[in-house]
Amino acid sequence: MIKYILITISFFFFNSCKSQHLECGDLLEKYGEKPQHLDFISCKEGKGQTILVAEYKVEGKYSEEVEEFLIEKYNIGKLEFVCCGWEPSGGKRGNITPPELIAIDPYYILEISMFGNAEKEDENGKVQLEFDRTKIDFVVMVRIIRV
Repeated sequence: MIKYILITISFFFFNSCKSQHLECGDLLEKYGEKPQHLDFISCKEGKGQTILVAEYKVEGKYSEEVEEFLIEKYNIGKLEFVCCGWEPSGGKRGNITPPELIAIDPYYILEISMFGNAEKEDENGKVQLEFDRTKIDFVVMVRIIRV
């Protein structure tokens, strides 16, 4: 009889823990708002305070449109050209605290950043900077972080 009680308790415990588990995937689609022209690439588990990391690609011709959306919706810093690419002014990343994440853990936030590498190789293998942002691809990183 005790064996059946323990199995029942284990079943309920397992199912309650399972519902608290985060799954990798398109984190913006699941927990926020996703702009057009933002293509989900991959998701992986993070390390330390970073729980999950999703990566997205933006074609250069849509980079300003996506940037404006992320500034307005998530308050990232306006992109500026620094050294060898585009990054948020002052390194300012955006973030939100979606209710779905808070329900899992009140210390979870969704952090968003965008950047573009302007280094391009020419046909001779020589690296040059491309200053026209419409000619490079940009990356958007979305992280679930426990703060």
